[in-house]
Amino acid sequence: MLIYLLRHGDAPYSGIAGERSLSAEGKNDLESILSQHRTELSRLALVLCSPVLRARQTMTVLAETLNYQGPLLFDDVLRPESSVATVESRVNSVAEEPILLLGHQPLIGKILEYLTDQTSLGWSMTTGSLACLDVTVFSRGCAELKWLATPEPG
Repeated sequence: MLIYLLRHGDAPYSGIAGERSLSAEGKNDLESILSQHRTELSRLALVLCSPVLRARQTMTVLAETLNYQGPLLFDDVLRPESSVATVESRVNSVAEEPILLLGHQPLIGKILEYLTDQTSLGWSMTTGSLACLDVTVFSRGCAELKWLATPEPG
């Protein structure tokens, strides 16, 4: 089964309290990465998305760029402070594939390292990065990284 991992787009810290929003650069980077992989992503059966604002805004960019109208679940298991074990349980409870997980660091990087059993790979998931994994079962070391796309430095 294919699992895609997408980290939300650039959302700079500001001195203002509240959730961070995507920057114009973050939106542009996402549009570029998603457009490059439009064919593969056109087959998505489900998107699981963090409910945090910058992830929801990333989902909006995904939906607009890909014309995605399929199933979408906002799920607390993809919040940055969540655990890989919680995500594993959630993913194993859904039958749809391919699936895209849209979340944050450090969690999205931990998922990548867990599935591939490759330490230090997780920090490759910069904002707006998209990874494709061929997964036999959502478990440690049971995935092959097919590709990892990161936004071009601006």
